[in-house]
Amino acid sequence: MWFLSSSDTGLCREYRQDLHAHRMGESVRTAAIVVFTMNVAFVGLDWLAFPDKFESFLTARMALNFVLGALYFGTSRRFPLASQTALCMATGGLLLWVIYGSGAPMGDYYVGLMLAMVGLPVLLPLEPGHTAVMWSILTAGFLVSPMVVEGPIDAKTYAIHSLFLASGAFTGIASSIFLTRFRLRDFAKRREIEAAHDDLKETDRIKSRFTANMHHELRTPLTLTLAPLEAILAGEFGPVPDALSGYLKTMHGNALRLLKLINNLLDLAKVEGQQFNLRRQRVDLATIVGGIVDGARPLADRKGIALSATVEGSLPSVHVDSDAIENVVVNLVGNALKFTEAGGRIETRLLANGDGVRLTVSDSGAGLPSDQLERVFDRFAQVDSSATRKHEGTGIGLSLVKELVELHGGRVWAESDGLGRGTRMHVDLPPGEADAIAFSEAEDDTSRRGAAASTSLDAMAAEIELPGEGSDRHRLVDLEHNVARWEAAGEARAAEPPGACAGAPEIVIADDNTEMRQFLGTLLGTHYRVRLARNGREALEAVRERMPDLVVTDVMMPEMSGTELCQALKNDPDTRGIPVMLVSSKADREMQIEGLELGADDYVTKPFHPRELRARVAGLLKMHALQDELSVRNERLETTLVELRAAEVQLVQTERLAAVGELAAGVAHEMNNPVNFSLNAARALKTAAEEMVQLARPLAQLDEREPDQLIEQVGKLRLRLNDIDFEELLEEVAQLSRIVADGLERTGRLVGDLRDFTRSERAGAAPVDLAKGLQSALRLFAPSLKDHKIAVSIRADEHLPPVLADGRSLNQVFVNLIDNAIDALAHNGGKIEVDAHLDGDRVIVEIRDDGPGIPSSGADRLFDPFVTTKGAGRGSGLGLPICRRIVHAHGGEISLVPRKERGTIARVSLPSAR
Repeated sequence: MWFLSSSDTGLCREYRQDLHAHRMGESVRTAAIVVFTMNVAFVGLDWLAFPDKFESFLTARMALNFVLGALYFGTSRRFPLASQTALCMATGGLLLWVIYGSGAPMGDYYVGLMLAMVGLPVLLPLEPGHTAVMWSILTAGFLVSPMVVEGPIDAKTYAIHSLFLASGAFTGIASSIFLTRFRLRDFAKRREIEAAHDDLKETDRIKSRFTANMHHELRTPLTLTLAPLEAILAGEFGPVPDALSGYLKTMHGNALRLLKLINNLLDLAKVEGQQFNLRRQRVDLATIVGGIVDGARPLADRKGIALSATVEGSLPSVHVDSDAIENVVVNLVGNALKFTEAGGRIETRLLANGDGVRLTVSDSGAGLPSDQLERVFDRFAQVDSSATRKHEGTGIGLSLVKELVELHGGRVWAESDGLGRGTRMHVDLPPGEADAIAFSEAEDDTSRRGAAASTSLDAMAAEIELPGEGSDRHRLVDLEHNVARWEAAGEARAAEPPGACAGAPEIVIADDNTEMRQFLGTLLGTHYRVRLARNGREALEAVRERMPDLVVTDVMMPEMSGTELCQALKNDPDTRGIPVMLVSSKADREMQIEGLELGADDYVTKPFHPRELRARVAGLLKMHALQDELSVRNERLETTLVELRAAEVQLVQTERLAAVGELAAGVAHEMNNPVNFSLNAARALKTAAEEMVQLARPLAQLDEREPDQLIEQVGKLRLRLNDIDFEELLEEVAQLSRIVADGLERTGRLVGDLRDFTRSERAGAAPVDLAKGLQSALRLFAPSLKDHKIAVSIRADEHLPPVLADGRSLNQVFVNLIDNAIDALAHNGGKIEVDAHLDGDRVIVEIRDDGPGIPSSGADRLFDPFVTTKGAGRGSGLGLPICRRIVHAHGGEISLVPRKERGTIARVSLPSAR
């Protein structure tokens, strides 16, 4: 096809072959019916519109119908392509005949030809090239009509009719192109679907064959496991110790469960691959059902469930495969026993159902929701598929029941009134017919099925049959396991194996499987103390009752899963430090990642080697012990850090008091002068005051009522005043008062400076005027500066901004730096310059001296504790470290820089408060 790419050539060839072989003939027959119907319908129009031409038109239409009949009944199947061409040309030829007969090209029947050109590509799978050739021929037949038909021709009408007819032809060709491409794409899709279907069938066949082969291969090692185990348990190799007997029974029971699961899977694979051969024979269903119920009754009694079997009336004869029906009954009774709690009841009923038999298994157990009544028969379906489901199961049993029943031509369905209201399972079996099976085939089929399998050993070319094959004990192994699981769940608490000595680490083990729980307890109990829990909730209660060193838990458990237990432990601050090991049969990576993301410390998949489990447990316990030891050390370290901080605070206060001690002599001398001045002045003031009191006392004793005596005393007082210069006495009193006040004010300032410096309580951060603080510190050192002949100058910017700080702490910094500068100049005197200025957003304070200086290489070491350049006994080496801590606490920096000429610069940089 010219409109397709070269890559579609092969597909186009297949499309043509498929079209010619299957679809074109059917399309021709369909088109023939449509054309026949329309041809007959237009007979009436011929009679009304052209009565004079009716006979010739009718003859032509009858001829076309004859051709259509021949195509429909004859050639369309053998020669589809030729039949398609003949149908198109015969239809077009008829229409040209009618057009010519009705006055072509002026007649109206040209519309019929245009309709055929548009409609036939829709009805027939015409290829575009084929369509173009045929429509061109028919269009040409219309265009030459003026040369054939006599009579006047209207050029305008002829042109219009020709144009419309050519447009119809073009539309038909275009439709053929698009419809062919559509049909080709549809063919390609069908080919893809068919290929996918074939691949799926082949994959399914390979899978079924692989499954069957694998199950047969699994039977061999299982046989070699079960046969020796049963021989050992039977005492054929001598007496078995009690401790070992328990493990052997556990191994035997779980091997039987595995064998039953393999048998079920093998049966499913056989059914799926249509290789399951039934051996239908006439059987007594009442005997089969009764035998299974009798075998299961002791298990029901252990669980406290009433199990009964009834047969209503006489049963018609049925032909079934006894092994298959036994499997059906065991699965139905086992499900009822599993999902019915103690005190419930299970009833099996057999009754006639027409020519067949109906089996009903009713229970008063958990029941089913209405939307699960059909789904329970799907493969691997679980009504409760959560990690906290209460009942174990693979989802194979009921699926196999359905397959086996349907192989017999029967039907199985479930009924339930809702959750908690029991379930009724119904099985209808037709009477069937007996199968004639060769002896060898029947023998092979017998070895293939049964509760206890037998298998072929290639090396011996003989069959090894397991002891007790077909016995109820093997057939009901799952029922016994479910009852044992229920009994363990009913215990007040999981039995705990004997553990190690009292000082050993303690482990909480959680697993809902009794045998696995006991095995883990025994495996770890030889080295550690163990406590057992049946689910996550019990394990959580055990942890909260007494903190263990490790939790080992299964993942899928009822009430609370292992992952939920892990999450609960890790979300509790009191238990988050306990390591958690998840042990699960789910080995997929997503499950492992989920467990580790929830905080699990390890994830072990089943089956595991005992040594591996012990090694992992030992590693987690060792890590937990190290973490506990680290926690204890961290607590001690935190306590030591608190004590160190308290000692540091005390050390800072001690250093501050030491600085006060160094200032004490100078301050005492400074305070001694004003105090002496004040004391001497106070003594003189006391003498003057006594003289004035002596003068004033006689005046106070004068009595106004005795004038003579008053005159006499005034005379005596005047004689004494002549001997004393009273004005000079008053001036002396005033001067002495000023001396006392000045001395006390100087003493008060010194005491205030000392109080500010030595105050022990911590002040909050507040704006501090550094210039004022520097001046206060220098006043404290005034006596020392004077004694050592040290000149001091201080310069501060006029608008120096304050800093947000603890003024008391900064005062200590400046006092220490000024004291170090004075100490450097103590022997030869010198000069100290104090400068405070703004540099960007930081306030810089520099204290310079012209002493001997410090080496540039050791400047940083002077800020280390106990490093000093002073002589022995003259410095503790803590002043500068304390200064650096205080400055850093305020977001500042401190450094010592040697001066180029001589001396040292102590520089402090602090963030400004604005």
